[in-house]
Amino acid sequence: MNRLSKTKPDFYLLEEVAAILRSSKRTIYNRIYRNRLYGECNPVPPYIKMNGKLLFPSKDFDKWIDNQKTND
Repeated sequence: MNRLSKTKPDFYLLEEVAAILRSSKRTIYNRIYRNRLYGECNPVPPYIKMNGKLLFPSKDFDKWIDNQKTND
């Protein structure tokens, strides 16, 4: 196996998730905050907080993306 081959990361960073969702980091932060504080149900991918950073497990994120419904 080539040691330089790219493998899927275990976690996505907030910047990567924002780019994938074509959203800003601030929007994702706001959704998480409103969900926690007000009990709103804004769509937010599963995440964990580690050392003050938001990390999004890649497997859970991919499942979350697949489960999102569109109105098209």
